[in-house]
Amino acid sequence: MYEVLRVDVPHLDMSLVPGCRVRLGRFETTVWVVSYGWYSWGGNRPQLGWFLADESNPSSVKPLQLPDLDDIYFVEY
Repeated sequence: MYEVLRVDVPHLDMSLVPGCRVRLGRFETTVWVVSYGWYSWGGNRPQLGWFLADESNPSSVKPLQLPDLDDIYFVEY
């Protein structure tokens, strides 16, 4: 048995799973795709974890951080 990957978003009373599309308040026009895996950001070494990829430019990624969860106002599965 395995556990499903998910991140809870308490203020929306829902969870994010890889593949979800979200919008963040401070990036109003950008749609982000939620992912889990290896990624590089800011010239750093690759790391394993949750990250957001810009839907229109998938090579543009950012780590999914706690303030991002508070900033989410739209989720699409």
